[in-house]
Amino acid sequence: MRKSIPIGILAVALLGLTAAEAGAQSYYAPAPAPPRAPFRVEIYPRLRVQYYRNCSDGYVVEQRLTGPTVVPRMNCHWAKRYYTD
Repeated sequence: MRKSIPIGILAVALLGLTAAEAGAQSYYAPAPAPPRAPFRVEIYPRLRVQYYRNCSDGYVVEQRLTGPTVVPRMNCHWAKRYYTD
């Protein structure tokens, strides 16, 4: 003798499974934490240093195809200027 499962019980079981899946799909993951500020180190030297360009200029004679020519020249380099507080 075969036992038959009533259709109503089968329908309720299927609805229960789909309701559980729907509940699992409606779960929202927690929001990610905001990014932290980067670690910062401040260094305060004893002497203040300021850089400036130290330039020297003048004229030089260059040998060219047309003959000796006087041309301007400038040489610059960075130099430090110290201040005490």
